[in-house]
Formats: sequence, structure tokens, C-alpha cells
Amino acid sequence: MVTEEEKRPTLVKTSTKKTNVRWVIPVMLFIAITFNYADREIWTLTAPAFSYAFGWTSSIGAYGAKGAAGGTGLANYSLILFAWSLAYAIFNFPGGSIVDKLGLRKAMAIFYAVWSVFTILTAATFNFLSMLVVRVFMGAGEGPVWPVNAKSAKNWTNRFDESKAYTWAGAGQAVGPVVAATLGVLIYHFFGWPGPFIFFGALGLLFAAIWYYYVRDTPDLHKGVNAEELAFINEGKTDAEKSTKKLPAKLVWKNTLKMIFGTQAGIGTLLIFLSFGYILYTFLYWLPSLMFIQFAHSVTTSGIYTAAVDTGLIVGFLGSGPLNDGLLRKFTKVNARRIGSLLPMSLMILMVGLSYFTGTAKELVPTALLLATGAGLMNLTVGSWAVNAIDLAPRGTAGTVYGFYNGALNLVGAFNSIIEGVLFIKYGPVVGFTSSVIFMALFIGGYVGLIRKNTWDRAMKLRDELVTASEGITE
Repeated sequence: MVTEEEKRPTLVKTSTKKTNVRWVIPVMLFIAITFNYADREIWTLTAPAFSYAFGWTSSIGAYGAKGAAGGTGLANYSLILFAWSLAYAIFNFPGGSIVDKLGLRKAMAIFYAVWSVFTILTAATFNFLSMLVVRVFMGAGEGPVWPVNAKSAKNWTNRFDESKAYTWAGAGQAVGPVVAATLGVLIYHFFGWPGPFIFFGALGLLFAAIWYYYVRDTPDLHKGVNAEELAFINEGKTDAEKSTKKLPAKLVWKNTLKMIFGTQAGIGTLLIFLSFGYILYTFLYWLPSLMFIQFAHSVTTSGIYTAAVDTGLIVGFLGSGPLNDGLLRKFTKVNARRIGSLLPMSLMILMVGLSYFTGTAKELVPTALLLATGAGLMNLTVGSWAVNAIDLAPRGTAGTVYGFYNGALNLVGAFNSIIEGVLFIKYGPVVGFTSSVIFMALFIGGYVGLIRKNTWDRAMKLRDELVTASEGITE
């Protein structure tokens, strides 16, 4: 087995300057993911308005109030969010496999267009059932987004730039809610709750076409990539890591399941994805409700507060890649990623725990500062544990492996919608929101107990054996 030290690249200097198309791809993915999460967040932010329009509440302000009217609005919100989350989670599993089958260019363009169409159709809904159906299809269309990001990081980057490429593209997850909470709320103010859905959906269709025109599955297929850039992308990679050949779907799934469930590192990574899913969904989809019910009582004001807290998500994502790529150059891979995950998550527990006391005291500014810091620390971990899934994937399975992990993450997120809905209604928003510290502790326990040097080495040995066994097999 090739050691990490043997894989470390030795840069080759040439007189020709290498092109930088490898960074254009993460930028385009950043735009796509920004739209993806803006499309989700505008639904959360406008929930009080369409709840009133559909007759679920007696007024916009009654959305989070106790009693029949307010309870109905919050309960319907929770059920539709659960259905959307479930559709999104389930479609990650075949979605990742479709990405491996169709490639980055076709898969992303198709699904980008699908979710954008159903974002527009959200504006045409008029009751619980119509909203439920449209959001389910919209969620299914979003399924392959993160498998595309994972496969892109594996195919398009130098081995020691994986975290930066993945997290900088993924920063759209944090920017999207801020865009929705500012621009989306502004559009809502002038055009009512359907306006933001039409605006963001139409832009999504435009960018889906741009993606298909510009992006290619691998750098060797892109006319803008010169020989120097291609050599740089491939430096430090084994032949198996450079290969992008497609395998039969049955073999892809067989190798995927062996890596995930046949090693402690694979199971540990799954536990981390599961626990992070609950934490992430709490911040993405219940922060606006916390701000609305506990502090603001208006869509516009809660949007401003939510955007302020979500700024921490952006800072964490942007810092995560450089931090973890830097740690990788100073420590072994396992130790670098343990530091990058465990230290920020431990501090996050402290921040969210303290927000319980400021939140119950209805101290807005301290609560917002604590949660913004916690959000930043949460996303600071992503560049360490998420790329573990990329490295675990044998040749030809990057989309499928990541799709499985991300599907599991979002299944937990789906049930988060039900659990948090019950907690918010029964115990109040502060208790409901801060209960996520339980999953932060589970995240730490999974990493400490299951991902160590010996378990990681055994996983890499199995990965290499699966690659060898797949030699000569093509789709």
C-alpha cells in the first residue's frame, strides 16, 4: 500500500504558467449550491406568510403562537419540511450513483434545472397538498448536489487541495441562507411570498444552462486546461486515483457498501455524517423559527437576525479548507483531520450550551453572537470529516459513496424536522434548538472511538484491494 508520505507531491517547475480552470469549477459549484440553499431558505423565511395565505393561521404573527391557529401553521410547516427532507435524503442514494453514471456535466445540469423548475412552481401552490407535492419533487431534484461536489473535488483538484475545493464550493450552503434572508426578504417585501420563488428559480435555470455549456467531467476533456495544470492536478495521485473509468452499477454498489460497513473508519464516518445532519438541519431550518418566535415576530426582522447568525456559517466554511489542508501538511492525515473536527466541535458545544441561558432570558444580541460563533465552528469542521468520504471511495464510486453518506445525513435531517417541531411546540424554541448539543457530543464520540490511525490504515488497505479486484472490469 502506498503511504501518505509517498503520495505527497513534488512540484515540477516549467516555463509555462498553468491555467486555473480547476478553480473555476468550485466557483460554479459555489453558485449552484448558493441557489440550492437560497431556494430552501426562502421557504423557511416565508412560512409565516404563506401559512396565513393558506388559512393555517389567523395572522402572520400567530404562526409561532400557542393555540389552534398557530399550532396548525407550525405543524404543517414541520410535516412539509419532513416530506421535503425525506425526498431529498432518499434521492441522495440513487443520485450519487447517477452522478457516477452520467458524469458531472450532465448530472448537475439536469438536476439543477429540475429543482429550479419546482422552486418556481412553489409560487403556484395554494394549499397543504399542493405545497407538499411540489416541495417533494423539489427535494428529489436537489439530491445529487453534494455527490457532484465530492466527485468534482476528487477529479478536478490536486490531492492536497481537496478540502479547499470542497469547502469553498460548499460555502454556498452558508451564503445561500444569507442571500435568501436579505435579497429574498426584500423581494418578498415588494412582491409577496411567491416573488422570491420565481426569482431564484428562474436564475437557477439560467445557470443550469451555463453549467452544461462550460463544465466537463474531467480536466483532460476541458479545452481550457493546459498540460501544466493537468500535471499539477494529477501530482501525488496513484494511477487508481487518476483513473475515472466507469464500473458496472452492481460493482459500484458492492464496493461502496464494503467500504462503508466493512471498516471501522467507514462506520465512524457514517456516524459523523448522521450526527452532523441533525446539527446542520437545526441551524438551517429552525434558526429562522427561533428568531421569529422568541425575538422578532416579523418575517423581515427575523430574516435580518437569521442572516447575521448565518454569517458565521460562511466564515466557518471559507476557513475550513485552508485550515484542514494546512493541518494535513503538518500532521498525518488521521491526526490532522481529528484536530480539525474535534477541537471546533467541542467549542461549539460550549457556545450553543451558553445560548440556552441567554435565549431563555430573551437577550437577543448575546444569543445571536453565541449562535453565530457556534455556526462558524460547526462549518470549520467540514473540511476534515467530509473529505474522509472522498478518500474512502474506491475508483469509480466517488459519487455513490458520498451520495450514501449524504443521504444518511439528510435522513437524520428529515426526522430532525419532526423532532424539532415537537420540541418547539411542547417545550419552546430555546429548548428545541439547543437540544442539538446531544448530537454534537455523538459526533465527538464517533470520531474518537472509530477513526484512528490503525482503523484508517485498514480501510485504505481494503480500498486498494477493491481497486485491484476491479481491474479490467468496465461498464
